[in-house]
Amino acid sequence: MSYDIGPQYPKDRQLDHTGFLEAARKHQSRFRAERLNLPFQNYGNFLTPEDAKAGRNFYPGFGVLDAAQRRYPTVSEKVYGNMLRSEHIPLNLFHPLNADDAFRLSVFSTLLNRPMLSVGKVEVEYVPPLPATNYLNDRTSFDAYFEYRDIEGRTGLVGIEVKYTEREYPLEAGSKQEREVNDRTTPYFKVMADSRIYREGCEADMITDEFRQIWRNQLLGESILLKHPDLFAHATLLTVFPEGNKHMTRACSGYKEFLTSPEGKFVALTYERFIAVCREYAPSKEFNDWLDYLQERYIVV
Repeated sequence: MSYDIGPQYPKDRQLDHTGFLEAARKHQSRFRAERLNLPFQNYGNFLTPEDAKAGRNFYPGFGVLDAAQRRYPTVSEKVYGNMLRSEHIPLNLFHPLNADDAFRLSVFSTLLNRPMLSVGKVEVEYVPPLPATNYLNDRTSFDAYFEYRDIEGRTGLVGIEVKYTEREYPLEAGSKQEREVNDRTTPYFKVMADSRIYREGCEADMITDEFRQIWRNQLLGESILLKHPDLFAHATLLTVFPEGNKHMTRACSGYKEFLTSPEGKFVALTYERFIAVCREYAPSKEFNDWLDYLQERYIVV
C-alpha cells in the first residue's frame, strides 16, 4: 500500500512568510508517505497514534528509540507523533555519536575548532541539578549537552540548542518569564554581568523576541561556569538549525555582534555542516546509513 502526503496546514504562509515552514511540513509529510510508507493523522506531518507509539519518529538504529523512551516515558504527540516539531531531533542527530568515542571526538573537535583529548557522551534534554537557584532559577535546559577535555587538560561544557522551523518566541503578557526578563535584579542579568562576555548596553536587545531564547541558553552555560570554576574552564553554546531557516541565520548572525568575543563562546551550526563533518569521519557503513537518513529526513530541497 502507498500513501499520499496528506493535507497541509493552510496558515503556514501566514506564520512564516519565507515559505520554509510550509516547505518543511510538506517535506516531513513526503518522508512519512514515501520513505516510512505510513499513513497520517489529521495533517500529513502527523503519525498515527499507533505509529507514534511504535517510535517511527526516531532513527531505527544506535539505540535512539531506547534513549527516547528512557527520556520521554510518556508517549506525547509533540515528541512521538509530530514529525515537524524539533523535540525528537536532538536524539536523531546526536545520540548515534555516543556509539563511537573516536568519531565523536573528531566531529566535535572540528565543529568547535578546538583540539580535544576526549569528549563525553551527549546527553539529550539536559537540566542542571537542583537547586535551580545555583543557576538561572528557572529550570532552563539544553536540548543536548556534553563535556570535553582540551589538549591542555582543562574541562569545557557545551550546551546545544536545536531548531527546525522555529522562529522568534513572543513573550506571553503577564507571564513569569515576561516579569523575569524585564526585572534587572533577576539571575539573568547578574549572570550576564558576571560573565563579561557581552558588550555594554545590549541588555534591552537580549530580551527581544529575536534573541531572548539564544541569550537564555548562553546564560545557562555561563551560570554553570560561574558556579563551578573548579570544574570547568570553558562554556560554549552550539545552536543548530537548517540552512533554510533564514530567521535563525539572521538571529545567530545578529546575536554574535553582542558578544565581546564570540570565538569559543557561541557557534551557529547548520544541519548541512553537521552532516558533512560527520561524513568526513564516519567510521562505517552503519554511520553513513544514519547520515543518509538525516539528509533525507531534515534537509528541505
